[in-house]
Amino acid sequence: DGLNFATQNATLANLPPPTSNTTKLLTDLAKKNLDATDVVALSGGHTIGLSHCSSFTGRLYPTQDATMDKTFANDLKTVCPANNTNATVPLDIRTPDIFDNKYYVDLMNRQGLFTSDQDLYTDKRTKEIVKSFAVNQTLFFEQFVKSMIKMGQLSVLTGSKGEIRADCSVRNSDNANYLASVVEDDEESLSEF
Repeated sequence: DGLNFATQNATLANLPPPTSNTTKLLTDLAKKNLDATDVVALSGGHTIGLSHCSSFTGRLYPTQDATMDKTFANDLKTVCPANNTNATVPLDIRTPDIFDNKYYVDLMNRQGLFTSDQDLYTDKRTKEIVKSFAVNQTLFFEQFVKSMIKMGQLSVLTGSKGEIRADCSVRNSDNANYLASVVEDDEESLSEF
């Protein structure tokens, strides 16, 4: 983990937007040594979480994306009646709070929220991978672990450029609990002498 938090520009430069098609995803992530199977597996993280309407209303307005199921689109239009609505919807309509393979079932039913999601099923390079994860949750889980480990090994910061955080969302220098435990450990070490 970095000693400083990533800037918005750095984050956007490294994270493909939800409007990306499969070609953009595969091209951008190949630069990070991630292949098509990694891309589809990591996209499965969208089996949990929420999205603001602004991330997908381009698929609804002014005309509906033809790859989107009509009932699904109409349900989304109820929550997001305009393209500037600030409401949120689940990324996975089947089991929004469970990490499972239902995200891929959504894609097969044309109920992917983002272009970057739905295009994985419409693109011939990734369609069979989506199908395999939709019918075999264990396969998805196993590949997600492999791909997440692979992604976690990208641009690792070591030495004076990084740290292993006690809490991923807080730098160790800002983490009162971590600092207290370090002081406590140091005091215990000194008392042994």
